[in-house]
Amino acid sequence: MTDSSHPGAAAVPTKARELARHELVISDVTAGYGPVPIIHNVSMRAESARLVALIGPNGAGKSTLLKAIMGILHPRNGSILLDDTPVHDLRPDQIVRAGIGYVPQVGDVFDHLTVAENLSVGGIIAKKTRDAKREEVLELFPLLVPRLKQRARTLSGGERRILAVARALMSSPKLVIMDEPSAGLSPRAMKLVWEHLEILRDEGLALLVVEQKAKAIMAIADWVYVLVDGRNALEAAGETMLANVHDLGRIFMGQQLTLNTGPEVPEGA
Repeated sequence: MTDSSHPGAAAVPTKARELARHELVISDVTAGYGPVPIIHNVSMRAESARLVALIGPNGAGKSTLLKAIMGILHPRNGSILLDDTPVHDLRPDQIVRAGIGYVPQVGDVFDHLTVAENLSVGGIIAKKTRDAKREEVLELFPLLVPRLKQRARTLSGGERRILAVARALMSSPKLVIMDEPSAGLSPRAMKLVWEHLEILRDEGLALLVVEQKAKAIMAIADWVYVLVDGRNALEAAGETMLANVHDLGRIFMGQQLTLNTGPEVPEGA
């Protein structure tokens, strides 16, 4: 039996079903820099225990959308709702308090601080529960435990990215958005990051991940959105998108294609 709350959704792990459900809904959002919009009427959704991937060619507006979600840019129209509460007019710090964690592509950790200090900074909005949350995060990411006294700059690429995710988790987010988590990583480090993303999904967290390595993220994503020229171009389950990966190049060039999704499956099957 599948959870049909999202098109193409996979079965939700038992542990995740026991937790509160959260949802981010982006509807018809247009945003950009100065007078020129970069994204146009973009809509998508992410929810608990789902890894949603956002892919597309360079310049498609993927990072712009993340900045709009985080309040770095304010949408010109449309809405961004977290659990039915509008967040599109909030400041970045208010959005973090509302429950959205952000892992940017660059500047994701403080190089001069230790691993422990980075985690402490990540939990600054919840000082009363910070120690307990740190223990919870370290239980999820035990590779950080022997490195707590190391400066972040001494970590490997994969370890640094895991620390960035762990720091975002210190604010107890409902949703974590990530911009290019595999950027600059070796294949081994990438594998480490993918494994930890799957751990977070199994823990019931909602994940929205922008990624250039399309095949790698499609292999673990529950749902994939394709953005082209700042607009929604296509969406499908990760496995469906991966099965049609040969068509993605043409989609990235702006051609309108229909994916082969196989035989229709009745709802609830």
